[in-house]
Amino acid sequence: MNGLEAANRIKELTSKLEEANRLYYEGKTTLFSDYEFDAALKELETLEKEHPELKKQNSPTQTVGKESSGNFARISHKVPMLSIANTYSETEVLDWQRQLCGLIEGQIEYVCEVKIDGVSMSLLYKDGVLVRGLTRGDGEAGDDVTANVKTIKDIPHALENKGEFEIRGEVYMEHSTFEKLNEDLVAQGKTPYANPRNTAAGSLKLKDAKETEKRNLRFFAYQIPVASGCETHGNNLELLKNMGFKVFEYFVKDSVQGIFEARDYFDALRKTLPFGVDGMVVKVNSIAQQKEAGRTTKAPRWAIAYKFKAERVYSQLLSIDVQVGRTGKITPVANLKPVSLGGSTVKRATLHNFDEIKRLDLRIGDFAGIEKGGEIIPKIVEVKMEMRPENAESVKEPEHCPECGEKLLKEDVDLRCENLQCKAQLQRFLEYFVSRKVMEIENMGEALIKMLLDKGLAHEVWDIYKLKKDDLSALEGMAEKSAQIVMDGIEKSKGNSLERLIAALGIRHVGVNGAKILAKHFKTLSGLAVSGQKELENINGIGEIIAESIYKFFHSPLGENCLEKIKEIGINTEYKGVSGTLFAGQTIVLTGTLPTLDREEAKNILESNGAKVSGSVSKKTSWVLAGENAGSKLEKARELGIPVHDEEWFRIAIFA
Repeated sequence: MNGLEAANRIKELTSKLEEANRLYYEGKTTLFSDYEFDAALKELETLEKEHPELKKQNSPTQTVGKESSGNFARISHKVPMLSIANTYSETEVLDWQRQLCGLIEGQIEYVCEVKIDGVSMSLLYKDGVLVRGLTRGDGEAGDDVTANVKTIKDIPHALENKGEFEIRGEVYMEHSTFEKLNEDLVAQGKTPYANPRNTAAGSLKLKDAKETEKRNLRFFAYQIPVASGCETHGNNLELLKNMGFKVFEYFVKDSVQGIFEARDYFDALRKTLPFGVDGMVVKVNSIAQQKEAGRTTKAPRWAIAYKFKAERVYSQLLSIDVQVGRTGKITPVANLKPVSLGGSTVKRATLHNFDEIKRLDLRIGDFAGIEKGGEIIPKIVEVKMEMRPENAESVKEPEHCPECGEKLLKEDVDLRCENLQCKAQLQRFLEYFVSRKVMEIENMGEALIKMLLDKGLAHEVWDIYKLKKDDLSALEGMAEKSAQIVMDGIEKSKGNSLERLIAALGIRHVGVNGAKILAKHFKTLSGLAVSGQKELENINGIGEIIAESIYKFFHSPLGENCLEKIKEIGINTEYKGVSGTLFAGQTIVLTGTLPTLDREEAKNILESNGAKVSGSVSKKTSWVLAGENAGSKLEKARELGIPVHDEEWFRIAIFA
């Protein structure tokens, strides 16, 4: 592969990996399975070794990942929470073992544990009391979710052991809890969650700890990362049991053959467990030998995750539905004879696109092999040709949109409906447009949007700004008070800051975070609309693919129509993020509970006055805004001699 081909492939792999990471940490569904993700990461590592001049500092091969911190304080880990290298074959385990023998002197023992499909968590105890719960975050710092962690019944609030202890483990959700949660959501007419792992992650980020408690999260402990007086990892696991933590069954083995025996045991066991297990973690038992082995940039050399092959079951394909997404993308979905897979009943499976159906030679009536991509999303991976019925029907690629009848266009492997009045995509686009993170129009939910479309009150997204109160109050189940709330929300949305409007345009590849980057850079919508593709590419966090998409949007009839409608309606097109310069150039840390301001309000005021709000105290911190129960951030600020102010001082500074 020459330099240009390598550069293009690196760009493609980086984009896919970053998108998969973003979706995962936002708790959203991704069709990128764990195996596909790891394979792409390995290919990227190989290309970067062959072409070191193309390797970037922020490459996915150099980072643990990044989760959105939302409204939670960001705190540094005392010991980095590294990821663990993945392997899928015995050959790779043998290679790992040989590498260890070159790094470690003497006989090596291995501890084999199940890899629970959950969320990594760090717990800090001081003088026997639980004082902090941190997510893994980017490995260097995580989100402080202490209040929510304290609702998990498997986590002790107090230990008999005194001194300072850090305990690490996995927060997870059982299959039965997840299914009950989704049943309740469906009954309420809401969208069900994608999978237990992402739902557990999202539950830890709920603002109300009482809501987290209702999710019935569970916890297994698996590590004491700082010296505990024990000489082996196995001893640490026993210590964790004695402390009152749940520790899953594990084995200590003295050979690679023993590792494979443990793998076979856990692989068979996982089908009977009430929670998700996607592999086995193998660790060097001796703490001293772990130190000898050391670590790479993102992973310890003394541990490896042996991922199990995805469970595969077979079921008959009954029919195929065609769904229309908010961008007009056409997605075929298989309807299957119900079958149990990975702790849940599967009735539908993704088929990605019609090229995938051709590749599989899939026909109606076939018996298809189904796996869960990354233990999450059911997908068809093969067809049992020997079981094909004589009357199996070929699947035809549609030429017209199933909703509006518009002729479909093919873009790469995807079919798209480009009719902007298509009711199916307009329904989904409107749901996105009015959502909390975009234009935030209160009380305008899925049911109301469907009624507006059915009654002909909305033919494009901008029509919601033509609605009158009488239009809404005349709709079934819509009281006058509810109608007024919607009207107030519509009017209020006109004054949103630019980043919300950019996100609301639905430009392909531009989400909420990308919209913020663009709004901060250009400050006005007109500035963004006339920008060149090269200028866009050079903005940190945008890149070539997104730049091309933005440029094409604003130079298309659709983009031009949006600009005209925005002007007609009178929607704000300027960035409001920074309205003052009082704290320009300053890095400020929030800690504790303020008397009258919540954390988000204080953060917004600081940022609107030019400050950068950080989650951790360092020498670069300008000052700290502290309230009650400030904790370690306050202690560190005092150690470093950094000024500390309270809310009263803050209010005087802002409003004087």
